[in-house]
Amino acid sequence: MIDVFLVHDDVDRASVIRGAITASPELNLVSETQTGREGAFAVATILQGHPRMLIVRLNLGDINGFDFISQVKQKSPDVYIVPALEGNEGGQVWQKLLQLELRDVIMGPVPQAEVTKVLKAASSRAQIQFDSTRAANTVLAGESFVVSVVSARGGLGKSVIATNLAAGIAKQSDSVALLDFSLNPGDFAVMLDDVPRNNIMDAVAAGGGMDVELLQNLLATHPRLGFRYLSCPNQDFDPTPFDYNIGLAMITAMRSLSSYIVIDTGLCSSGPTVAAVDSSDIVFLLTSRDVARLLGAQRLIKYLKNDRAIPNQKIKVLVNEAEIGAEISESEIESLLEHPVTAYLPCNAGPVTYSINSGSPVSISEPHHPVSVVLSKLAELSFNRWQERPSESETSKIQRATKGLGAKLSQKLNIGHH
Repeated sequence: MIDVFLVHDDVDRASVIRGAITASPELNLVSETQTGREGAFAVATILQGHPRMLIVRLNLGDINGFDFISQVKQKSPDVYIVPALEGNEGGQVWQKLLQLELRDVIMGPVPQAEVTKVLKAASSRAQIQFDSTRAANTVLAGESFVVSVVSARGGLGKSVIATNLAAGIAKQSDSVALLDFSLNPGDFAVMLDDVPRNNIMDAVAAGGGMDVELLQNLLATHPRLGFRYLSCPNQDFDPTPFDYNIGLAMITAMRSLSSYIVIDTGLCSSGPTVAAVDSSDIVFLLTSRDVARLLGAQRLIKYLKNDRAIPNQKIKVLVNEAEIGAEISESEIESLLEHPVTAYLPCNAGPVTYSINSGSPVSISEPHHPVSVVLSKLAELSFNRWQERPSESETSKIQRATKGLGAKLSQKLNIGHH
């Protein structure tokens, strides 16, 4: 079955195309809109896991058809596009169609039978495009990519970072899981504005009987943010059974369920936290600019490197509330930590606190806010698995992403591939 999106503002011609779609058993009309804005929203939000075909009029009233097609091709490469023409286009239009590799075209006001022929040929190519895109994504994904958020001391915002990372990655992948290893009751219920039926201690209770099927049944799907998660109970609980081996078993089983796993951790010496660190592809180590927390971060970095054998490139240091304590320079911080800083997060207590209280990650509720820009970039890099791209440094990317936020902020942001 192929899901079809029809974007056409000529009522008569749209009716003929709709008839051809509904008469074809392999096609399913999931959206019909008359503007490019509505059509783009439909393509971005309606995901059924099927091959997708977009039929769009080039001569739309609200947007240039080619601009609309370029946007869709960039954001949704799996969508097969069929332009609907007026029938009097010149050579420049046809040249552009060839450049965009748009092979199947509906030519002006033609009978339904002619539209059916075009859609039949397009259907097979839509299936091929869908299969090739899915295969490419599978190659990219490979084994699950695990990210953990740790700190030497509490109160630094690990849960905020973890939930925003999960939400950010979930905008680009439909296979994201957020695990709560913090051992703190109720945090996720507040931050995600959701009270799931099951919690992480239900998995812990299974002990050696924990498996993929159990976790699949326990995971909750967030109704708005698009990722699955397993949180700590909302009431006080005894975390004693949740040890290193249980944490390791949980992460191992989760690798069969999700392409991306984000883990919020608790005390850096606790068994679940150490299991998360040992299993992670990236460890976000959170600190602030005060000396006590910097010294704690220094000790934790040494522990990760020396005792847990975590390579340098896997440890990404984040300095939260970067404007506070500016008397300690960036170079002094890196000298003290003996490790480079990946990102400085701006101090925005108001928006972050509001996002917690309202149950919506700040990167979702206020995507253009300075702190959201940094968090979204970290999520994007995590989605791309922090792979080196020689054509452009990550520092230049973040400078582009934050252009216009002001010189002071630009100086504070320092995201790089270390």
